[in-house]
Amino acid sequence: MLFKNRGDGFTLEGKQYSIVYENSKPFAFVLRVEGKPFFTLPIVSGLATLNEEEQIGNINIVEIKEDVGGYKITVTATSSIWEERRFTWIFSEDYIEYYHEAYGKGAPGKCYFFSNGISDFWNDGKSQGIDFNTTIYVPKVFNPAVNHGNTHEFTISVPQSVGIGRDTPVLAYGPHQLEGLFAPPPLMLSFGDDECDLWCGLGIGTEPGKYLFNSFEFTGSLYAGASFYVNYLGYLSVEDHFSSPVISFHFGYSPFETMEKYVGWIDRKKYGTQKVYKNPDWHRMPVFCGWAEQTFQAHLKKCPASMLATQSNYESWIDILEKRNLPVGTIVIDDKWQKYYGTFEVDENKWPDLKGFVERQHKKGRHVLLWVPGYHKEGIPEELCVKDNYGNAICADVTNPAYEEFLRKQIRHLVKDIGIDGFKEDWIGSITSQPGCKMYKNMHGIEFIRRFQYILYDETHKNKEDAMIETQTPNPLFRESSDVLRLNDIWYGTRNVEKVMRIRARISRIAGWEVLDCDNASSTNLYEWWNYMLAQPYIGVPSLYFVSHLESSFEVPSEAQWQYLSYIWQNYIKEHVNQMK
Repeated sequence: MLFKNRGDGFTLEGKQYSIVYENSKPFAFVLRVEGKPFFTLPIVSGLATLNEEEQIGNINIVEIKEDVGGYKITVTATSSIWEERRFTWIFSEDYIEYYHEAYGKGAPGKCYFFSNGISDFWNDGKSQGIDFNTTIYVPKVFNPAVNHGNTHEFTISVPQSVGIGRDTPVLAYGPHQLEGLFAPPPLMLSFGDDECDLWCGLGIGTEPGKYLFNSFEFTGSLYAGASFYVNYLGYLSVEDHFSSPVISFHFGYSPFETMEKYVGWIDRKKYGTQKVYKNPDWHRMPVFCGWAEQTFQAHLKKCPASMLATQSNYESWIDILEKRNLPVGTIVIDDKWQKYYGTFEVDENKWPDLKGFVERQHKKGRHVLLWVPGYHKEGIPEELCVKDNYGNAICADVTNPAYEEFLRKQIRHLVKDIGIDGFKEDWIGSITSQPGCKMYKNMHGIEFIRRFQYILYDETHKNKEDAMIETQTPNPLFRESSDVLRLNDIWYGTRNVEKVMRIRARISRIAGWEVLDCDNASSTNLYEWWNYMLAQPYIGVPSLYFVSHLESSFEVPSEAQWQYLSYIWQNYIKEHVNQMK
């Protein structure tokens, strides 16, 4: 790491980046990647409350010192809200870290990075102006969040949200804003330019237990620059000292390279978790989930698809699989086998003998998963739910010990008494973006979801060590509570499905998942479905969602296709399952 004092300022040079500080522009660093300007970054950041944006003044660089392998720069400032403010930059050869601290009492709202407030479209808005917000010089931003528009690259004018729920308002919704299929993905964005193949990733991390926000937000580049932030929504109470999440910069020649470096950084800092149980062979066996067949049959019967998750239907569909000699190893009973979404209670009108069904599948060498939505309120007593400001229940309260006891009891019954082999988790997203909700313990944001998933995982594995919990959470924080990662749904308008799913698989593997369920809802047309079925054994675990017609185009695969699918699945098992033994 090279430090140069230039008289009118200084420069810092790492392997791929340099920082320029000019005394004539005392509030900011200019970040260059291999000589190309990427950002002008304010050296301070705001920490607002719910009712007040912070005004920052008297900014001073108080220390520049050599640190292990680089340099550490400390900045102080005065605040209109907090008693003391401190900002720390750490420059290493390969990456940069930044965090800020506040001393005093309060309940943070937006915690900004390289910004203070949010610009409006035509004026400074609630920000302190261009000197206090980020200027971006490259044209593109890459977001690892999966959306129904299958779009990952955007212009820098488009707001981005990475996590479990969007806080940044958008002007109009489209498929690319229908997010939540990965919830949460890695909490990073990558900025760059395809023409020069240079990218800079910005990602956040903190200690497990402190992800008390929904998402990492980017406002897009506005009149007075761009803002980055997380929003605590007033749920975090600061009594003396607050330290922000750490934000890191990593450099590479593609967004995926910056993501790999970011995840490596997360692991070194212990800002994620690690896998607990090894995957047994059966986790890699081909999957049949009945959801797309339910939706097709619902079209014929003019009823909700959830009405058709019945024992008689699944038994008849499995008969078809057997006649086609399709070597399915895992059966997923989808929405809605349960009496109420929240109670994990079997609807015996639909499933009069679930235990017998499971036993028969076990005798044939198969395993059975149940689809479950996360922390759903249906059927849950109101006293065990999170309440909004009007006293309305919005979801089950995973912070309440009484709810946890109830949930663990229900899981234990299904696994131990019924014989269920695991669960497929779905409908994961933010509990709310509203402040002031009432819960047993203030555990807002990503940590709330993590708690539900941990309870599901822990209780299931306590009662069946080789169980499978399948999730949609490709974030290093969730490795401890997930066995298999599902690549999730395909939008009806998706084309080139194989390419789309390969990108999702790449993100998931970078995040730390080895076993991936290829998923298969909603198949868009016969051509796309068939090409994807041929590619699945090379992407992850093959998965089939229907036995008669595609749910969107109502096309019917030929008998030759079904025969060939049987052949390629049997080959997949020989190559990817039997060789694991």
